[in-house]
Amino acid sequence: MLDSTNLLWYSTIAVQFLFCLHLIWTRLARDYRVFTAYLGYSVIRDLAAIYFMQGAVGRRLPLTYTYFWLWTEPPLLLLQVALAWEVHQKMWNSHRDVLRQTRPVLVFALLAALAGAAIPLRSEALHGGASTLLLVRHFGIQSTRYISSVLAIFLVLSAVLYVAVVDNGRAHSIVRHEGMLATYFGIYAIAAFWISSGWALADFVNGYFLSAITLCFIAWFSAFRPLPLPNE
Repeated sequence: MLDSTNLLWYSTIAVQFLFCLHLIWTRLARDYRVFTAYLGYSVIRDLAAIYFMQGAVGRRLPLTYTYFWLWTEPPLLLLQVALAWEVHQKMWNSHRDVLRQTRPVLVFALLAALAGAAIPLRSEALHGGASTLLLVRHFGIQSTRYISSVLAIFLVLSAVLYVAVVDNGRAHSIVRHEGMLATYFGIYAIAAFWISSGWALADFVNGYFLSAITLCFIAWFSAFRPLPLPNE
C-alpha cells in the first residue's frame, strides 16, 4: 500500500479508537452497545491487519492478509446488520403506535433495498478470477458491497419515513445518527463496487475510501456524535 494510504489507515484507526473511548467515557456505550462493539472490533481488526500486511510489495497483498480478511469480514458484516437494527430500533422505539401503522411501508422499503442492491450483481459477476481463492475473495467483496448497499438504502428510506410521519422538533437529532450510519455504509458499498467491478485500482480506491471514512468518523465524533434517546 502507498505511504499516504498507510497514513490514512492509521488515522482511521486512531479516530475509531478515540470515538470508542468517547462512547465509553460519556456512558453512551450503554445506549449503543452494538455501535461500541462494532468500533472496538474494527480497531482490533485493523491493528491485526497491520501485522498480516507484512511482506506487502507494491499492489500485491500477502497471502496471509487475504486469509485474514476472509476470516474477519463475516463477523464485521454481522455486526453491521446488528448495528443498523440497533439504530433503527432506537429511532422508532418511542413511536411504537406509529411503527405499527407504517410497518408495511418499512417492509416495502426493506424489499426495495434488497432488490435495488442486487442490480449491480450481474456486472460484478463478470469480473471473477481463475483460482478458487480469487473467486472466494471476489465473493467476499460482493457480499460486503451488497449488504452495505441494502443497509444504506434501508436506513435512508426509514429516516425519510420517520421525518415524514413523526415530524416533530426532535426529528433532526434522532435521525442524525441514522443518516451518518447510512453515509458510512454508502461509502463502504461504493468502494467495494469499484473494486469488484474492476473500474479502478484497489490501492487507488482504498486511498479515497479511507479519506472518506476518516472524515465521516471525524464528523460523527464532533458535530454528529450520537446522543442517547430519552426514555418515554
